[in-house]
Amino acid sequence: MEQNGWGPPAVDLNFLKSGLGVLKLVQMLLSLAGFIVAQITASPYNWEQMQAFGWISLIIFILTLGMFTIFLASWHRSDIVARVNWPLVDFCHSALCLLLWAVNLILTITAMRSFHYWGWHRQGGPISCLILAIVSLVTFWATVRMSYRRWHLFSPTPTIPYHYQQLGTEPYS
Repeated sequence: MEQNGWGPPAVDLNFLKSGLGVLKLVQMLLSLAGFIVAQITASPYNWEQMQAFGWISLIIFILTLGMFTIFLASWHRSDIVARVNWPLVDFCHSALCLLLWAVNLILTITAMRSFHYWGWHRQGGPISCLILAIVSLVTFWATVRMSYRRWHLFSPTPTIPYHYQQLGTEPYS
């Protein structure tokens, strides 16, 4: 699995089996589903909220796909980016996506409130988006907690210098 520089990536199949790998896959599927549902179910009564929901979901999908690819292709172990604190990067990514899903939840609640005057028979899209937003918030919260623990577990301390930590277990192996 060792690679030098940016050579051909060594695919880390253990990442797919790890908790983080499974969470990233679920998050990508939820984000893509959010984009598709918002694009299909947008009506004239909630067009702006559902379009914003869809595009924010697509942005989250692209960001998560990028992080997933970096870890799956083992680019985080490359010599070129060896100094990057990957648990911190993953923590920031997960925290940003958590905030974006919170915005999506607010947009969905706003879209549902506008339906109060138009009847409940048109609630299919916003209710699906509400469920997607809640489940995505839970999955990203789990990733934030996991990344935060790994970030503090593998950060250098005065008694354990950084270069000794590289000899031990890596946070995403």
